[in-house]
Amino acid sequence: MSLPPLANLFAAYDPDAGALAALAHDLSTSGEFRRVSRPSPGWVVATRPLPGGEARRGPASDGVIEFVEGHDVVQHRLGELCRLADQAPERLARLPGDFGFVRFHADGRATVVRSSGGLVPLYVTAAGDRRAVATRLGDLVRYLPDEPRLDPLVNAAWTSGWGVFPNGRTFLDNVTILQRGSFARLTPGRPMATGRYWDPRPARLAPPTQAQTVEHAARLRALLVATLERELHPAGGNLLTLSGGVDSSSLAALAVGVVHRPLATWSLVPDPDAAFERECRYIEPLGRRLGIERMHIVRLRQETRLELLRAAPPVVCHVVHPALCALPQVCAETDVRVLLGGEFADEVCGSVFTLPDWALNTTPRALLAQVGRLPLGPRDMLRWVKHRWLHMVRRPAMPFAPELPEFIRAELRDEYRGWVAARQRAAADEPAARRALALRAEADGFVVMNWEAASALGIRRSFPFFNRAVLELAFECHPSELVGPGTKKLLRSALAADVPQENLFRPDKGQWGDYLQGAQFESPTRLPARLAAVVRPEWYPQAPRLLSYRDAVGLTQLTIFVRSLTTRRGARAARTERGSVHSLVSAGAPSERGGLGNGG
Repeated sequence: MSLPPLANLFAAYDPDAGALAALAHDLSTSGEFRRVSRPSPGWVVATRPLPGGEARRGPASDGVIEFVEGHDVVQHRLGELCRLADQAPERLARLPGDFGFVRFHADGRATVVRSSGGLVPLYVTAAGDRRAVATRLGDLVRYLPDEPRLDPLVNAAWTSGWGVFPNGRTFLDNVTILQRGSFARLTPGRPMATGRYWDPRPARLAPPTQAQTVEHAARLRALLVATLERELHPAGGNLLTLSGGVDSSSLAALAVGVVHRPLATWSLVPDPDAAFERECRYIEPLGRRLGIERMHIVRLRQETRLELLRAAPPVVCHVVHPALCALPQVCAETDVRVLLGGEFADEVCGSVFTLPDWALNTTPRALLAQVGRLPLGPRDMLRWVKHRWLHMVRRPAMPFAPELPEFIRAELRDEYRGWVAARQRAAADEPAARRALALRAEADGFVVMNWEAASALGIRRSFPFFNRAVLELAFECHPSELVGPGTKKLLRSALAADVPQENLFRPDKGQWGDYLQGAQFESPTRLPARLAAVVRPEWYPQAPRLLSYRDAVGLTQLTIFVRSLTTRRGARAARTERGSVHSLVSAGAPSERGGLGNGG
């Protein structure tokens, strides 16, 4: 069985024929890409498919479109896709599903489209007349001649625990990330132009009927089952991050009990005995009941968090999720083809994150009718007043860290506050019906981080709760379908017959690290020179001897990122020193059609 086609891509435009030939030769001899070609004048493109899904080109053999995801979704409507991409990319949402691609035009133009779910990121950069597009930040570092520079704000923002890309900026200066459901037009000699083709936010919501509530629950189940059937490997190698909470337990029950896919799990649990036993009471019985043969359970001791950060795949991205950090070691012990988890289920199915939307969509009369059936309890009356007042004074609650850590330079902390304030002012003018959901969906850096880390190991990433179809359903749902009384109403209604009751109706969330907040850690070694623009002067190059948990994690995270950036850049320098680049022009330009790569 073939899994959905996914691929990494690097493409560059350069009017200098010699420079383009040199780049094409470097790409084709690097061993990092399976195919390198010249799809249109001025462009070279290199692709590498993820294992398990055949790489596709379309709409014909001339290679004018290179897909990074979704070819199987739109393969029967490629003609329409091309017409829309060429003439009206803002109308691409007329086509169903998630798809991402680069469309190359005969005059040197290119149209870059990122999917609505955004599984595969697309970065764009420009320097002079040169343009480049990539699905991995590290390929821009490795193959472009410009010395990479850090974007201090973005690197600082990621130490807050929130994966945000303010105004589309990335970890590297002059590199933009395309928003989900957006497109960019790259035209020689002109600035990049961008636009959106997908926006699921409703202008208003009406109270749901009973029939709508039932239909939404049934649709959620059908979407989850369809995603697992499509994206999990029938022969195994599927790894679930299992916290023991409602969301990940539900995916385990569906994957094994309904879709019949072999599954292994990875869990990070608290180290203290009482907390460890509490979490295992939800994890281990579920594993036995489902017949899960391989369950990786890691106890989170004080040193574990930093050890995991240091063990992460060395990619040019902040990789902070413990399961991603553990992937190299897990892969050394067992075969992993697909990694899946319950990310964004809280927002889709109902949680404390739904309360701002619940308040704005619950009338005073409806609130009085719900007394005794409030989402979390009597304090919800005060929450209702708070969010209504914030809406009235045009200061909606923002789901981003209000402040950056103290070790960040003061001017960056001020710049971050300014960005949050500007985003809040803009949000006040946006539709209020599901504004909180839309804002939380903006903090989608976890998707990028997962692609960067997992694809580096040839592993696919599956987000059953974060794709176009599920997000569109979530925006259709009235908050009263999700919370009140209790939370996760939509998921519990949808999967009542599929998930063991003790897991589906667990009253609390799976926990793993709160008890470390008061711990102290030894300071890391001297900070890399590149971090002088991020870390406050008195903490650079040597931080205080003892650090709080938050500071130790943040500084370790920054240090590892810079080291990975330096290593990736060093790969380019090493090839240059061996003379591979200096001999490129004499090697001749590659043909306009066909592959150049030597596999890999």
